[in-house]
Amino acid sequence: MDPRNEGGAFDAVERELAVLRRRVAELEGKLTQLGDAEAQVLGARAQAQALLDNIPHMAWMKDTEGVFLAVNEAFARACGRAKGAILGKTDRDVWPLEHAERYMLDDLRVIASGEKFFVEEPIAEGGDTKWFETFKTPINDARGVVIGTVGLARDITDKKRVEEQRRLLERRMQETQKLESLGVLAGGIAHDFNNLLVGVLANAELALNAARQAHADPVICERLSDVQTATTHAAELTNQMLAYSGRGHFDVRPISLPEVLREMGHLLAASISKKARVRYELAPSLPAVLADIAQMRQVIMNLIINASEALEDRAAGICVRTGSAEVDGEVSDLCGPTPLPPGRYVFLEVEDEGSGMSEETRARLFEPFFTTKFTGRGLGLSAVQGIVRGHGGGIVLRTALGRGTTMRVLLPCSAEPATNLTRRGVKLASEWKASGVVLLVDDDARVRTVTELLLRDIGFDVMASATGRDAVREFERRAAEVRLVVLDVTMPDLGGDQVLGELRRRRPDIPVLLCSGYSQDEMRDRFSPEDLAMFLQKPYAFDVFRARLRELCEREPRAATHIHPRGG
Repeated sequence: MDPRNEGGAFDAVERELAVLRRRVAELEGKLTQLGDAEAQVLGARAQAQALLDNIPHMAWMKDTEGVFLAVNEAFARACGRAKGAILGKTDRDVWPLEHAERYMLDDLRVIASGEKFFVEEPIAEGGDTKWFETFKTPINDARGVVIGTVGLARDITDKKRVEEQRRLLERRMQETQKLESLGVLAGGIAHDFNNLLVGVLANAELALNAARQAHADPVICERLSDVQTATTHAAELTNQMLAYSGRGHFDVRPISLPEVLREMGHLLAASISKKARVRYELAPSLPAVLADIAQMRQVIMNLIINASEALEDRAAGICVRTGSAEVDGEVSDLCGPTPLPPGRYVFLEVEDEGSGMSEETRARLFEPFFTTKFTGRGLGLSAVQGIVRGHGGGIVLRTALGRGTTMRVLLPCSAEPATNLTRRGVKLASEWKASGVVLLVDDDARVRTVTELLLRDIGFDVMASATGRDAVREFERRAAEVRLVVLDVTMPDLGGDQVLGELRRRRPDIPVLLCSGYSQDEMRDRFSPEDLAMFLQKPYAFDVFRARLRELCEREPRAATHIHPRGG
């Protein structure tokens, strides 16, 4: 080989080696840069993870396939897994399927629209379901293409519960106000209607007595008797209105619900469909409840008749149960705005195999004048609710269309033993006659007129006054002559309690019969128990009125009592 050529080849090799050395140096530099970049990436990733973990709310990142790229500690705690066990997985691997499907649909919506997304949604956490505010945002590359999503979920369960409690409280307040307003209306109508019925009933009885004494045509006597019966039924209707208003307590004493049911057995059997198969499951040795026996009969009758009508003349069953239950918290399916106080309750339950109710019917079931019956008045169940509410109890309603209805009445237990069911009544004295002067005080002219006729029929002389002030003036003038006073409680100028106070200041021993279209319970904060012992609710039968007057006349003279009159 030519030495000159050999030298040239050597130079070429040197030049190639130099190029290779430069390239190796460049590659080493690039590798160093890549290592630095990798370290920076790892550092940035660690910083991002630390940032995620320091967020107190659930946070995560996913790719467009829904695969988790990063999650924080709050997220891992929520689904009960380690962070490493979540990465590379999807929602289907982490959450219950019904939740996972919804979350993935939300992600697809963000990816398709490229817009942020906000939703309030339930998330299963540790076996419990909580409510979260969830924010989802698209992740875009340098070209603006969506390459994933990032999300943040904030626990708002406590906020939701507070809002729900506030809504429940508002609903209860609205229902309470509605019940109070309707109660005042119903009570006022019942009071005025009872005053009208006094005139109808008393005149019918006076006319019937006169017709019988004159040996009138039996048809006339029968028609007058029909008037008397219709008036009594009208009085029962007003009592239902008073019961709805919560003013229907008349004769409260400890009674046994199973005993009341056994006593009513024949009446109940005659009042319901012949196709209804009634089964009684009455618990033995139940505590008594403090209740008015007549109103409890009304509750039982309404519930069982309603159950019978729900069968729609089909051969089906009705089960009547009694028992006791402990209430120590919220009672599910309780009707009405007021929760039951904790304690022990006796229950009466009527379950039917009828057609059940829609949600709309259920929501309006206890409204007065609402009925699904062609001939119904819509007062039965509203009266039941008023009676139960007035006794400190509640009604639980469970029903669904095609699955029958169960109504459970809960009443507080009484510490006293049950008394005999025979109602305490006044001693009738249809032939009793009397004499002397009676002061009659009533602002209703029709009631005043007919009551004066009844008093004169008994044998009394009557001083009638239309106002409380007139009554006090008349009494001052003839106090020594007056044998007793028949006093209406509600008057426009002076209330009955004020009039009674004025009369007692002038003559402490004067016997007084209090009368009102309202129930006795309405008077408890205005009169003493002794005065209320001589109370008669309008309308009243002539024999009952006569017997109460006789009882008043035969009582020992009352001792002086200190009276605290109130405003009318």
